[in-house]
Amino acid sequence: MTGHTALSRPEIILRPFQERDLDFFATLARDERVTRFVGDGQPWSADQISKRAMLALRHGATGELGAVRWFIAEEDGRPVGLFVSTRRDAAVEIGYWVAPEQWGKGLAGALIDHGLDVLPSLYGTSDFSARVSPDNTASARALTRRHFLRQAQVDGLDVYLRSALPAPSTPIERPTGTQ
Repeated sequence: MTGHTALSRPEIILRPFQERDLDFFATLARDERVTRFVGDGQPWSADQISKRAMLALRHGATGELGAVRWFIAEEDGRPVGLFVSTRRDAAVEIGYWVAPEQWGKGLAGALIDHGLDVLPSLYGTSDFSARVSPDNTASARALTRRHFLRQAQVDGLDVYLRSALPAPSTPIERPTGTQ
C-alpha cells in the first residue's frame, strides 16, 4: 500500500480504459446524476464524450504535462466505475465516477485506494490533487479519509491535495514490560 488508510472496500479490479469501455463511459457521461458535480453540471454531449474518450485512448508519455490515464473499475466482471488521472504542474489530478446503481457501497473510496496503489509507479510521483464541488460531501469525505487536505477554492471547486506521506523518523518505543 502507499501509506493511505486501508478501509474495508468492495472487491474491484482497476484496469486500463479500452475501446470496449466507450459505451459504459458514454452512459455515465449522459447521466445527469453522475455529471451533477462535473463542469457545468449537465450531461455531456456526444461531441464532449467523443473528444474525452479519444484523449483517454491516446497514451502519451506520463511525464508530459496533460498526460492522462483512465481506468475502469470492474466488480464481478462488470464495469462499475471510472477512475481518471491527469499530470498537472504540481501533482497528478485524479477524478472518479461511480455508476449510480452502485452508489452507497464504498466504490469511490475503493477507486481512490486502487488508483493510489497504481499511479505512483505510472507517474513517478505520490503527489495527488482532486477538484470537488463543495456540494459533493461524499466525494470530499472519501478524499479526506485518504489523507487529502482541502487547500483552496478555485473557480468554485474545492482543491484537495495529498503529498507523499513521510515515513516515521523513529520507531515507536514501548515501555518495558508491555507488548
